[in-house]
Amino acid sequence: MPDVVYFAKEKAEELEADQWQFPAPDFAAEVLSPSTKRRDRGVKFGDYAAHGVREYWILDPDARTVEKYILNPLGRYALEKKAGGEEEVRSEVIAGFKAPANAFLDDRANLLALRKLLR
Repeated sequence: MPDVVYFAKEKAEELEADQWQFPAPDFAAEVLSPSTKRRDRGVKFGDYAAHGVREYWILDPDARTVEKYILNPLGRYALEKKAGGEEEVRSEVIAGFKAPANAFLDDRANLLALRKLLR
């Protein structure tokens, strides 16, 4: 199970409250930790690609980076961007979703980015 998922409108409209199995999300994000790092970069990385998750982000709190992977036509992830600090990361799947990389890794930067998004 990913840390964060997003279903596009078409998929979301078909989800039911008591549903046990879900379709693959359109977007998934994982926050690395020492206990999950190998799995998030290994099994989950391959699993999400095999199931057609169009965009996968890996947030690395130790390196202070966000890696953005996009599923290519061959069904494999290609690293589109590795960002840190004030570098902006923009989703291809979630319209209008963008923020500086540090907004995902730092409470103060997160609050500033949220205020900007909600304006």
